[in-house]
Amino acid sequence: MPITYVTIHIDGGLDCSSLSIGILKSIPDSPITKAMVIAGQQAHPIWALDRLALDIYCYSQSAKYHYPHRLLPIQVNIMASLISDVDTSCIVADSIIWHTSELIRSDAERLIYKMTSDTRLTAQWPSKNKISLPVNGKNLRGKQNA
Repeated sequence: MPITYVTIHIDGGLDCSSLSIGILKSIPDSPITKAMVIAGQQAHPIWALDRLALDIYCYSQSAKYHYPHRLLPIQVNIMASLISDVDTSCIVADSIIWHTSELIRSDAERLIYKMTSDTRLTAQWPSKNKISLPVNGKNLRGKQNA
């Protein structure tokens, strides 16, 4: 099982063009996203699960719709956890504060409402591709027992 020891706070721009979406196979299955957040000169891969994955997807779709020829990053303030195993780690968002226009915000919130109208978050999720986090719990347990 992956372990969480570190929390992270990132202020930056969500690169809406870098968004990858899919389904994290778990019980029950849940939406998952991976996007890049640009903070200063660095771009950080940020993962999100469940409802937060839906939020990132909807805000990105809204930004792409309203600004198709001049897609600038949406400014975000992200609180996240660093999920690690013995070989690697990844940043998984816990919460996001959006700093964007009212136009993008209202359209994104409308889309979120539409996508959460079903009891399962994956019912209207546009991708059924299986994606997994780049941490492997089996490696952690195997090396601890060795």
